[in-house]
Amino acid sequence: MAQAGANVVFENERIRVLRRQSGPHESNSRESRHDRLIVYLQDGHVIRTENGKQEDIRRSAGDVVRRNRSQHQIENLKDTDHEVIIVELKEGA
Repeated sequence: MAQAGANVVFENERIRVLRRQSGPHESNSRESRHDRLIVYLQDGHVIRTENGKQEDIRRSAGDVVRRNRSQHQIENLKDTDHEVIIVELKEGA
């Protein structure tokens, strides 16, 4: 199920592709994600909070990162939108 701010753009039995957009200085609610790839559509600067630990992340447009399954929250620190594509692997894929 897509979280607020995330729209499913493709889904089959193996993957779910979401487009997530956060407005300037916006925080999303805590969300759970499977193993995934994240494609940055523009330069980004966010704080990622997982298990009480904060990580300051700066990425450039076009960067692709892999993340393991997690429950986390993202806060956009920029004065502009933050937009990514998330390619999430489903269980057993």
